[in-house]
Amino acid sequence: MYAANLPANRTMPFPAPHGGAPAVTLARLGSALAVGGTGSVFAISRAGDWPRMLKARVPFHVDVVMADNSQEQRPDLRSASDHLGNIRQVLNPAIADLATVFGVSRQAIYKWIGGEAKPEPDKFGRILALSQAADAFREAGITRASSMLKMKAFEGRSLMNLAAAGQLLPSHIQSLIAEAQAMDAAYDRSGLARSKAKPSDDWRTEISIPGSLER
Repeated sequence: MYAANLPANRTMPFPAPHGGAPAVTLARLGSALAVGGTGSVFAISRAGDWPRMLKARVPFHVDVVMADNSQEQRPDLRSASDHLGNIRQVLNPAIADLATVFGVSRQAIYKWIGGEAKPEPDKFGRILALSQAADAFREAGITRASSMLKMKAFEGRSLMNLAAAGQLLPSHIQSLIAEAQAMDAAYDRSGLARSKAKPSDDWRTEISIPGSLER
């Protein structure tokens, strides 16, 4: 504090009041500033300017609203080739299956993958839906998403069937993710993960959800 640096016998040279409460109030304010300190130096000769200078230092409240990035959805700028690469990396479908889903030849699929041609808007919509399914599986940490592609989990229809019909919804994808997580938990409880036998997918099935139709 500034008071620690002032000589003990020093008196504050305040101007003599000319009568009235304003002068007394100003003198008290000057004492508080001199003793308590504000981080600034005010010359006594500018005492008349103190009220104006202090007025700008009155605290004020500012409401800062932080942007909620969780509600902000960024546009997907990936090309058809990028989406197909994403689908193949995560879901690992056969080219013939992709051709069936999108209603084109295998040659057309290869051209889309290589960027030599672009799909029609309706077909691009199916590609986008399937790529977003791949994104969801990756984010959920489902490592064997390919085993879920042909699971007849939706009234006898699979994820690939829904994509082919343009009816694949986020709710369908979340149902498959929940099923995959339940399958992994069952595998862990079975003790097969601790077995010394060679790992196998024979215990898995394309029909695992109760109530789904057998082929």
